[in-house]
Amino acid sequence: MMPGMSTIQGRLLRVLALGSLILLGGCATAPMIQEETDPQRIGLWRSHQQQLQAIQQWQIEGRAAILAQGTGGQVAFDWSRATEQQVLNIKTPLGQNVLQLTHNAKGVVLVDHEGEIHQGTDGEALLRETLGWSVPFEAMHAWLLGLPATGNDAYSLDPEGRILRMHSHGWRIEYQRYTTLNGVALPSKMELTHMDLTLRLIVDRWRL
Repeated sequence: MMPGMSTIQGRLLRVLALGSLILLGGCATAPMIQEETDPQRIGLWRSHQQQLQAIQQWQIEGRAAILAQGTGGQVAFDWSRATEQQVLNIKTPLGQNVLQLTHNAKGVVLVDHEGEIHQGTDGEALLRETLGWSVPFEAMHAWLLGLPATGNDAYSLDPEGRILRMHSHGWRIEYQRYTTLNGVALPSKMELTHMDLTLRLIVDRWRL
């Protein structure tokens, strides 16, 4: 285990305890998601997909309600992604830094709340070692935009041709609300579920 890992895990558990009033409830059994077959929705989706794929950089600010291994609560986050680098900051609801993760061509660097630096080549693995849980880091940028991460992802569309539900990398993603910025519909509320981990994300601000 890397130095300071148990300290960081304890820190996050205390962060989650601060948000215990918003613990997530149990999830209903998910219906089987089938590939979309409605031609009208598919046509709208293809146009929408082209808009999303044209986005080369973005910034978001938001909140995440978390339920993991029987412990739940809330954190704040901001995430910026450019062509050559992405930076994820996780904070307590009061704005205190929990960690910063930077990913670029040189690798992944994680700075914890005490300023200790941890390096690696896999953002997902580094988050797992640090927090005890993680998300598919490279797939997440596609999910945040409302895009499949791979061509094998199964999904269904809403009447406006946006993804409603999706299965990707063993995760179930449900898009509960979209917001429009510069003529593009972007997710502003979504729930991600994988085994005993549930994340409920609210994006308060998008910047393109």
